[in-house]
Amino acid sequence: MSKSSINEEVNLGVSNAEIPSDFYAENPCTVGYSYIRFEVDGNIRSCCIAKYEIAKLSDGDWRHSWHSSAWMTFRKKLSQIHIEKFHLKETDWLFCQQCSHMHINRANLEFLKRKKVE
Repeated sequence: MSKSSINEEVNLGVSNAEIPSDFYAENPCTVGYSYIRFEVDGNIRSCCIAKYEIAKLSDGDWRHSWHSSAWMTFRKKLSQIHIEKFHLKETDWLFCQQCSHMHINRANLEFLKRKKVE
């Protein structure tokens, strides 16, 4: 388990077995729609543990980056995570197995399912 400070534990979802490790076998990832990470060096990443940047703040307004083709490509890829299971075989996506946002994804998916039923 990782720690952010001496007394504060960080919840990593799958690592703590709070969410089944096969969550993405049945569900798409919604982080590309609900989360963005700005780093002090100006990199913009999709999440805390993503290996690569999607954009840089120096490229312009972050809202422009949010709606860019790079983000759209990223979102499209994540919408297929449960079908293609690339997070289990592509080394650039192995970080998804240690996802710290599964609780966000699960809440988003539950909300969307409720909206679909209404």
